[in-house]
Amino acid sequence: MRRLLAGLVLAVALAACGQASMETAEAPAGEAYGGMADMDSAQNGRALAVVTEESAPAAAQAPPPTDATAPTTSSPGPSQPAGPTPVLFLAYTYSRGLEIPSQRLSGVMDVHVQACQAAGPRVCQLIGSNRTGDPESYMEGYVSLRAEPMWLRTFINGLAAQADEAGGRIIAENVSSEDLTRQIVDTEARLRAQTALRDRLQQLLRSRPGRLADLLEVERELARVQGEIDAVQSSLAVMRTRVAMSELTIQYRSAPRPVGSNTFQPLQEAFANFLGIIVMGFAAIITIIAALIPFAIVLVPLIWLLLRWRKNRGGRFFHRSSPRAAGEDVAEGDRRGTP
Repeated sequence: MRRLLAGLVLAVALAACGQASMETAEAPAGEAYGGMADMDSAQNGRALAVVTEESAPAAAQAPPPTDATAPTTSSPGPSQPAGPTPVLFLAYTYSRGLEIPSQRLSGVMDVHVQACQAAGPRVCQLIGSNRTGDPESYMEGYVSLRAEPMWLRTFINGLAAQADEAGGRIIAENVSSEDLTRQIVDTEARLRAQTALRDRLQQLLRSRPGRLADLLEVERELARVQGEIDAVQSSLAVMRTRVAMSELTIQYRSAPRPVGSNTFQPLQEAFANFLGIIVMGFAAIITIIAALIPFAIVLVPLIWLLLRWRKNRGGRFFHRSSPRAAGEDVAEGDRRGTP
């Protein structure tokens, strides 16, 4: 019995010792595995940091979307840059026709001329103006001017209102343009070439002294080139002025009137010229007679001599006679020869 109890106690003690030793052995292993886990965690952390650092510039470069509902489709790439827009040099010409009552036509024309003169020569230039007729019957005229496009556009837009105030209307409108682009571009290129040639001649004249004949030849060529440059510059200035300022021509005519001061003018002129017409008739007759007298002096004697000569020939102009007349002559001779 005692042996059995002693055996149980010994077995319990051995079991307790074995369990303690296993716990002691497992503790270092756990610590070792724990260290390896820490190393793995550290490596993973460094890898995450590297990935975060690499993705940070990309995230900084990509701007955040401004709208959550924006489409995710990529926008098309930028198109190729277009070439420079060509510059066109156009000279515009406008014309308007106004029908104004004859009593007010002169006033409307004066208003238009004064408006151009008040704007100044840098804005508007009066090219020409003319009017003819009688205010009591019929009048007509025109005004031609050249002005800056903006001022001219405002002026043209006010013509309808001015004509309406005067009791008239616009009866004709026309716009035309002339393309001076090629002429201006060619003239500018020619001017540049002539200017470069002049500079070379001047440089040659300064840097290469030689014989007097050579120097005179260079100076003559330089004078010729300078003359061409002046002519080209003048032509270019005229074309640029035509482009910078547009032209306008306004034609005026009075409205038709049923009865005017000139309605009975043809009849008045006929009565006024009655005596003059009679005198002109007599003068025409005298003129004709005077023109025929030289012919009569020459022709009348010639005709009288011709008739007298015909009478002496028995009424014949030529020697040849007709067969009937010859037979009559033979018969007359026979009668005279018989007893």
